[in-house]
Amino acid sequence: MKLSLCMIVKNEEKFIKMCLDNVLPLVDEAVIVDTGSKDSTKDIIKSYGNRVNLIEAQWENDFSKARNISIENAKGDWILVLDADEKIVVSNVNELRTLIESTKYEALKIPFYNLIGDYNLLFSNVYPKIFRNKGYRYNGEIHEQIKDLPLDMTSEVSETLCKIIHFGYLDSEYKAKDKQNRNLDILFKQLNNDENNPFIYYNLGVTYMSKGEYKTAIDYFFKCNEKLERKFPDSKTLYESDIIARVAQCLIEIKDYENCIILLNDVIKDEHFRDFVDLYYFYGNALDQLNRFEEALNMYKKCIEVGDTTKYISVSGIGSFYPKFRIAEIYEKQGKIMDAAMLYIEAVFDSKNVFRKGEQEARSFFKKYNLTEILIEFDKLVKS
Repeated sequence: MKLSLCMIVKNEEKFIKMCLDNVLPLVDEAVIVDTGSKDSTKDIIKSYGNRVNLIEAQWENDFSKARNISIENAKGDWILVLDADEKIVVSNVNELRTLIESTKYEALKIPFYNLIGDYNLLFSNVYPKIFRNKGYRYNGEIHEQIKDLPLDMTSEVSETLCKIIHFGYLDSEYKAKDKQNRNLDILFKQLNNDENNPFIYYNLGVTYMSKGEYKTAIDYFFKCNEKLERKFPDSKTLYESDIIARVAQCLIEIKDYENCIILLNDVIKDEHFRDFVDLYYFYGNALDQLNRFEEALNMYKKCIEVGDTTKYISVSGIGSFYPKFRIAEIYEKQGKIMDAAMLYIEAVFDSKNVFRKGEQEARSFFKKYNLTEILIEFDKLVKS
């Protein structure tokens, strides 16, 4: 079995070495299409010698075209698609290769974590990253997808064996490359040619949301939903759960808490979404902002009860340490200082809190209430 890495790159000197150093031990060849790098990206790639086949191609505002060039030059039985700002983490290379070689499926999904904003992890496992090299090609100028791939012939790789971490949506990276405006240009070009495609409206909503234009984002999410309902009137769709969570988040951002509550109160009664922890979290946020503390506490406790999920596109920690922080804040407002202190400690050292988020907030809380002994023990735990 021969596995080919296929990539497209442009000005990726910051991440390309990290990406290649992690993935080359897994693959038999690498085919990289550079679409016009002006930095040291190509020099870094060339430093790997004949382990990498570097192809230069003109950028035509079409990710599928560039990606398909890489696939057309791949000689492997299987294709692994990565971007330069993605790090693949494999616990056992031989075990993963054996799984690929022995599977009856046409494609495999790998657990995928977007590192977004201020170091939050957004879990997603929507698109196959490994597939048979038997003529499959990408379609769509942006947010491209493999066309003609049977959905029932796709399986998933266990996270304990392999996962991918994507760095491209960190605030510093996303804004520096002006990805928002680039994406909008391509999306509106697509919309002119395919005005009934719900996926385009969905991605317009996501892009405007990332720009902080929340009312515009909501409009596009509703347009997406209208197109989906006409296309799939009797079934839940791939985007529907994420749209609901994003609309709820947008409503909170524009301080429309009442409509957020109305939306989520109906949705969480639907059996399809009863285990979607993000919805309970946003519900709790809206109640919290309206000083409906007891109801908010119930929602945050529900988040912990449901737990973190990989069934949906979901923020890691939203079923564990994030609601603990929110509960601690409510306890403080209620004068339950020691209860709040314990929740802060529990949240900071939660096993899901890999970046130790909230550490400074907890320390400030202990100082504010002169909890000196707790602060000393807290600092010992941090250092250990």
